[in-house]
Amino acid sequence: MGATNMNEEIQDDFEAIETVETLSRDESKRALYALLFVSDRPLSANRLAEALGDTDPDIVATLLEELREELNARRELPYLLREIAGGYQLVSKPEFAPFVRRLFQIKKSNRLSKALIETLAVIAYKQPVTRAEVEAIRGVSVSYAFDQLQEKRLIKIVGIADLPGRPKLYRTTDEFLISFGLKSLKELPSLDELRTMEQ
Repeated sequence: MGATNMNEEIQDDFEAIETVETLSRDESKRALYALLFVSDRPLSANRLAEALGDTDPDIVATLLEELREELNARRELPYLLREIAGGYQLVSKPEFAPFVRRLFQIKKSNRLSKALIETLAVIAYKQPVTRAEVEAIRGVSVSYAFDQLQEKRLIKIVGIADLPGRPKLYRTTDEFLISFGLKSLKELPSLDELRTMEQ
């Protein structure tokens, strides 16, 4: 490639970036909508600000809130804009879950077993927690469950407990928040709410 062609491509790139940086408020929201639409992961305001051409993340956060209100008020849309694990993501409405599962042919083997759910629940509510503490609560060995949850990236080691034997401490991950559609651990139902749900 000749130097002239390369310079022309660089110039085109600069012009494209300049165009992005001069978007109006409505154009910026539409651009954010497009970025969220193509992403299969939550995107933070900072990441989206970079994609818009180093826009102020606070402005992007404001635009995201406006976009969320606008989209979530539209009943005809089959999805919602949710804040999940420190980012924003378009998610299908719950009533469409059976169709989405069928489309992607989610097999039962990919779902969490009751034992894994119970172990994960203990970790989520008691974290940071050691394996022995989870076993004491559940009354069974949780070695296999811990291995599976780590493999699925739902829990991770975050330190060492100041206890005899120096056991490892575990916490849930951002992947856990994403999998369960939670903004943060504060959105976990309280134990009283869980008891009410079980009745």
